[in-house]
Amino acid sequence: MKLGDTIYYCKKKDGVEEYEKPIPIKLQFNFFTLMPASETSDVMVYGEDISKRYRALANFHIWGKTFKEHDKFYIDYHEPKPDEEYGKNANAEITAVLYQNLKIRLEIRKLV
Repeated sequence: MKLGDTIYYCKKKDGVEEYEKPIPIKLQFNFFTLMPASETSDVMVYGEDISKRYRALANFHIWGKTFKEHDKFYIDYHEPKPDEEYGKNANAEITAVLYQNLKIRLEIRKLV
């Protein structure tokens, strides 16, 4: 994924295994960026699973407390189909939401 590409975000509804309608997010610097996990510490933690791990940085002033664990994304040029159940074929899931000073760091695991 590169800046200018679009990914889709599905927020999980509270208390149920259903998701809201996917919203498009255009990858932009200081707005929302997505990159594969690749640091030495990531390799030590995830091992062979590193190829399924991504890290996103979102601007806290724009996104606030939007993201939660188990929310889903459509990444790597995967798009939701208009006639499918929301989030059903999403190919990535948030595993951790880490609030930092002005950014939100999302740890994302690819599902497929």
